[in-house]
Amino acid sequence: MLRTFIFVLLVTFVTSKGVPSSEENSRFWMKVGRDALKTRLDSENVHPRFLKAKNIIIYLGGGMGMTTLTASRIYKGQLKNQTGEEESLVFDDFPYTGLAKVYSTDKQVPDASSTATAIFTGSKTKQSAVSMDITCDYKDSKKGALSTFMEWAQAVGKRTGFVTTTRITNAPLATLYAKLCNKDWECDSDIPEEYRGIYKESGLQFLENGHRFNVVLGGGLSSMGAYEANETSKFKFPSSFPEACKRSDKRNLVEEWTKLDGNRAFVKSKDDLFKVDLKKTDHLLGLFRNGHLSYGISREDHEPSLEEMTEKAIEILNRPNSNGFVLLVENGQIDHAHHDNLARVALSEVLELDKAVKMGIERTDDDETLIIVTADHSQPLTFNGSPDRGNDILGTTNNPAYETLSYANGPGFNEHRASLNWNGTTYSNGTWKSVNELNRTSLAHIHLSTIPLTVSTHTGEDVPVYARGPGSSLIRGVFEQNYIGHVMSYVGCMGPAQDVDDECWLNRNGGEKVSFNIVLLLVFSLVVIRFS
Repeated sequence: MLRTFIFVLLVTFVTSKGVPSSEENSRFWMKVGRDALKTRLDSENVHPRFLKAKNIIIYLGGGMGMTTLTASRIYKGQLKNQTGEEESLVFDDFPYTGLAKVYSTDKQVPDASSTATAIFTGSKTKQSAVSMDITCDYKDSKKGALSTFMEWAQAVGKRTGFVTTTRITNAPLATLYAKLCNKDWECDSDIPEEYRGIYKESGLQFLENGHRFNVVLGGGLSSMGAYEANETSKFKFPSSFPEACKRSDKRNLVEEWTKLDGNRAFVKSKDDLFKVDLKKTDHLLGLFRNGHLSYGISREDHEPSLEEMTEKAIEILNRPNSNGFVLLVENGQIDHAHHDNLARVALSEVLELDKAVKMGIERTDDDETLIIVTADHSQPLTFNGSPDRGNDILGTTNNPAYETLSYANGPGFNEHRASLNWNGTTYSNGTWKSVNELNRTSLAHIHLSTIPLTVSTHTGEDVPVYARGPGSSLIRGVFEQNYIGHVMSYVGCMGPAQDVDDECWLNRNGGEKVSFNIVLLLVFSLVVIRFS
């Protein structure tokens, strides 16, 4: 009887769907990351000094999963009138590749704030948390706060910055400087009354904490209190996302930012950005739209591309005789296009990121700069059927024909569903409109989805991580997503992993000379002991 009872308890324990243990706090995840780093280091065949980088650039493609990358590679080739399958993205040629497990502490399929927190802080967390661990408390803004790789870099004197195609106050970017339990708090008006005075939204936290960045370029005029009433758009894409929030406190945080200490410059057009004397500017803020920037295929004339923003960011960060720099380049518009099932737009945005990666390689020294390219999570894009080699990646396949690229869920369900008022039309595939009836050349064409949702969900499969430069060999195999933060910490001699070995300390204290002096001191001590 006792054995049966114990057996039932064990089976219940193993098969239960309970929430993760409360032990999965930042201390737990920092140990997981550190242990993984030590395991990789034990298998390295080079001296630790060759794993250190002066500079780090990390590129983050929102929703840029493996299917998206494969389709984008083909799309890139077909734009060059190739069959496409043989084409490569710039980072396909990076020497090291790994896979990151993206689940959060409470969800199999994560959101952008929990995945960004994992990468940027080295600690996984729960859904919606912004640089906070699982102890995040809505009534205590200090509880569970985590430091980020940007803060680690600033602490050791590195120059820092980020560029993005989204609002700078949006969840992935806010994770660099803000501490919040709710990723949606971008304006003061977003915070419920009961939490005001406890938490400050990401806009205000950017003013208070983010002012240390040397360069920040992206969107977000509205959430920063500098709303542009005359904003225009060349092309209106269908979207279920709300407009950028507006502040209720009437504060213009941009104006307040310009009055802070240091040589500061604010720009809101491409022309102004290119006119700034970057050699004489210590802090540059560029905000080019009220909300997110336009998609690249419909960019306004005054908006810089991600490639151009990356170029200018590196110019202001990569200064001679500095202690190096850390830069994040994010294209969140890949994710946004996928959420609306806009496959053509999503693939185009991957190519925007690809150009920015190429720019980063060209503008930095290979021997000094670790470059990482990865995604926060994936999206439910499927690549299916039996299309011929060289078939239009945005085209159709099989008979009856259907789209080669489709989505597991999202707004495409209703967009493709046959009208109940057919007016005598016969639909060969019953429930769905024939692909011949769709305006598939439109930039706003929405691809088919199989489950009707207002916006698509994320997906939970592993995402690829590409790396080149010093320390890139540590990116290999399958690992928890927070491991990336530990690699950046170790390679950049900053933050929690800088003490894993003595190399960072030696670098700061004269390197070989200090090592030689230590050896002499040890020899002298042994001689004294021997003859005393």
